Amino acid sequence: MQLMKPIEGHNLPHWWLSMLSVFAILTLHDYVFIVQAAISAWFTIKTYYAKRREERNRLAEEQKRTRLLEAYLSEMATKPAHERPASAEVLAKAMKKINRDPGD
Repeated sequence: MQLMKPIEGHNLPHWWLSMLSVFAILTLHDYVFIVQAAISAWFTIKTYYAKRREERNRLAEEQKRTRLLEAYLSEMATKPAHERPASAEVLAKAMKKINRDPGD
């Protein structure tokens, strides 16, 4: 009687068996839920990054507007009082007060 030699690689690896068992347990409903959850997560991440980019652009625009306003007001502060518009006069006084009292 001749003994059979064990054939190499005839057994499925353990990870393959575990994957088969996991996928055999899940139903079509589970797969649909997993796909919908993945799509929802993708849209959530895309929305987060789009909102972040929008906020960064808004902040940059606000900083640009602030620099322009500061330049205008500093220019108005150097002009004599009778050549300044009334609104610039009020803002120049406020800026002087802020620059004079930085702790308040």
